Amino acid sequence: MKNSAIPIASPGRRAASYWFVDGLPDILLGMTLLIFGGVGLWWGIHLSKSATQPDFFLIAAGVLLLYWKERGILDFLKSRLTYPRSGYVRPPEDLSEIGLPNTLTALSLKPWPPSDENVTHFRTRTVLVVFWWCLLLCRDSRWNRWFTLLATPALAVALYAWNRNSEHPYRWWSTLILALTGPTLLLTEAPLPVQPLLMPLLAGVWLVAQGACTLVGYLRANPYPRTQEGVSA
Repeated sequence: MKNSAIPIASPGRRAASYWFVDGLPDILLGMTLLIFGGVGLWWGIHLSKSATQPDFFLIAAGVLLLYWKERGILDFLKSRLTYPRSGYVRPPEDLSEIGLPNTLTALSLKPWPPSDENVTHFRTRTVLVVFWWCLLLCRDSRWNRWFTLLATPALAVALYAWNRNSEHPYRWWSTLILALTGPTLLLTEAPLPVQPLLMPLLAGVWLVAQGACTLVGYLRANPYPRTQEGVSA
């Protein structure tokens, strides 16, 4: 008789979800967008130059820096903020670093991802999606108003749909807020060359707010222990 019972969440899936319980990955991604988008906006306004090429390279530099230092920064923050409160769990492997399997084993037709399922799609389904969206906008500043109206809702739908069953899903009402930020740009009087940069800045604000709300809830539920007793290693 075939057993159709499927566990709700394996230990590996719970460990992967634990990586996002404090909101720090979203805050780091949002801060990266705000910093590099803000520098690009300053460049476009104060130096009176085209916002196309400088902003393209600034956003590209941002994603490279995030890929290079993301785990180191998060490990530093979590070791002082998260692990003392709720214990240490092995960080998930990122699927962008694991790579596809070369051969199939005889014991399993699906050797990838690893069997413990302590893996994350954050880089492929969130970081790359957001940065490719930013690069698309900054590549050419001659977008019409209808594209500006639809770009951010499209990003919100992509983030919600691709992460819906992942270890780090986004709530529908939160992505709805992101979707509504794009049309608000139609009410601004910003110069056309800098309008594409305002949308990555809005996405950065949304990510920081998303992570900050998660962090506040986590800190309230897990106060810092007065002693080291009860903190699992």
